[in-house]
Amino acid sequence: MKNSKISLFDLIGIGVGQIIGSGVMILTGIAIGKTGHGVPLAFIVAGIIVAITNICLATLGSAIPANGGQYTYVRDLIGKKAGFFYVALLAAGQLVLANYAIGFAEYMKELIPSINVSIVAGIMMTVVFLVNIMGVKTAVRFQNLLVIVLVISIGLFIVLGFPKITTFKPYTQMKTIMPNGFTEFVAGIFLVRFSLVGAEYINEFGEDAENPGKNIPLAMIISTVLVSIIYLCVGFVATGVLPIEEVAYKTLGNVANEIFTKPIYYFFMVGGAMFAVASSLNAVFAWAPKGLAVAVEDGWLPKILAKRNKKFNTPHFLLLIFYILGMIPIVTGGTLEIIAVLGNNIGLIFAAMPIIAVMFLPKRNKEAYEKAYFKLPRWAMTVLPIFCLFVFAGGFYSNIDFIGPFGIGVMFIYCVIVAIYAKLREPYVKIRSKDDK
Repeated sequence: MKNSKISLFDLIGIGVGQIIGSGVMILTGIAIGKTGHGVPLAFIVAGIIVAITNICLATLGSAIPANGGQYTYVRDLIGKKAGFFYVALLAAGQLVLANYAIGFAEYMKELIPSINVSIVAGIMMTVVFLVNIMGVKTAVRFQNLLVIVLVISIGLFIVLGFPKITTFKPYTQMKTIMPNGFTEFVAGIFLVRFSLVGAEYINEFGEDAENPGKNIPLAMIISTVLVSIIYLCVGFVATGVLPIEEVAYKTLGNVANEIFTKPIYYFFMVGGAMFAVASSLNAVFAWAPKGLAVAVEDGWLPKILAKRNKKFNTPHFLLLIFYILGMIPIVTGGTLEIIAVLGNNIGLIFAAMPIIAVMFLPKRNKEAYEKAYFKLPRWAMTVLPIFCLFVFAGGFYSNIDFIGPFGIGVMFIYCVIVAIYAKLREPYVKIRSKDDK
């Protein structure tokens, strides 16, 4: 039915909600510790990097709109085993769901110190899981409500915070932009880049969206630009109101407490900080199962996993898988920093695969490329993805020391297991493909 389709406005809401989350609310303080007054510049550079990546992926969303978008692009343009490898890494990367739930609880703890962070995080994860069980339109309506409130909250942070910045001189001096050197500034760029990703997953709503060939790339670009501007302004306020040592490695709560009256402070902490994290959590539950569902239909996993409940037509088993993945770090006591870095590095691996697929589009699906509402010149379909891959490699390398040999080993073993499983399972997938014809 037409009225069940997701509009351009809804897609932008999903994109903005997916981008604005634990990143700006939690990682900004860490980035300040690394770059000082260089945070606004780091947001600019990171925004450019993310925009280039999304422009590449928007060509796929416009040319071949389909649910499970990223998985189907890798499968059809690179190969079946590569498609499964992508979706298996994507599933593992959703340990980062815990980051959003724990971030929500950490901000609540600033308001109510007596709460148990793990219990609140678990409750939040459960609420969002149940909302998504009730269907994509319910999840989108919930998302739009969260996005509207959090944008108002962050808008107040910017509007009321800017007049309290006494000088902009530190943003023009190298010693205050890069107080810890160029290497740490680069590390800060990769850190805040993580807070800007998310719009690319709008591609996962190809079959649910109105006029997807046009609306998906528009929503990706609009949401990325909007949030980049917002983050730039947040970066100025976060570093310009209080001394750097009072905000480095901390949440935005300190700055908010300085610029707001108590009622507005509480509104910001709930509507800005907590709603931002909740919106990211909700958006992941909305898009993450889609690629896995298509992989199940292709025969990579047992068919029962993609079974949908009759009342809401949602893949309850797949949603349950992501719910369990998100709960694991909460139950085991994982920290925000560990979860964020580990999830980011896994994400960099699987995010590289759709970028590689971009390079194959003009050759392997020439008709779709030529007819796409939004497309890049052929030379750009090679040059821009290569640039993105170098950026991803740099981002992965910048976190190797933090993850350590054990973390790298676990990721390597998981990748080997997935590769072996894909090799053994492929004959069944090929047989199913023939039978389906």
